[in-house]
Amino acid sequence: AVGLHAVHRAAIGPGMRVAVVGAGMVGLVAAAVARRAGADVDIVARHRFQSAAAERLGVGTDPGRGYDLAIEAAGSGSALADAVGLVRPGGTVVFSGSYWDPVELPGFALQLGEIDLLPSIYYGHHDGVREFDEAAQVLAELPELAETLITHRFPLGEARHAFDVAADREAGSIRVVLEPGG
Repeated sequence: AVGLHAVHRAAIGPGMRVAVVGAGMVGLVAAAVARRAGADVDIVARHRFQSAAAERLGVGTDPGRGYDLAIEAAGSGSALADAVGLVRPGGTVVFSGSYWDPVELPGFALQLGEIDLLPSIYYGHHDGVREFDEAAQVLAELPELAETLITHRFPLGEARHAFDVAADREAGSIRVVLEPGG
């Protein structure tokens, strides 16, 4: 629902060129939903397993420049600066990553390109529909999305190990799920 909300905030539509910076759960969902809305989407991924997930979702993994819009989904100052560098003059950067500390903005690049910054946090309602409900509908329509994002499943009895895997980027985890009955 968070990635979906970022796409709604950006008003992404057919024919738009969109870059997503950050290929975790939120970034991959935003990329898939933007693609579903008819946009041409590329993603910036830090890890090879994230690039592979993006490719399975039909998202490009070799971004260029001159995008209409960039969605920053990593929550770091460097990712925000990267997003600003990807958009065309007059473009928009939606920042949906969580920032716990102050972030330095690339002021000159923002001004020179007259780039709009649009904050996006969590999810809510869009066109009278709860975005959480809409996200469930998206998962029903795009079964490959959940299949791609859920990289590990563990029984409840292995919760400690599941959390270790979720925290270890070398394990290739995007989303780790605990299932009852184990």
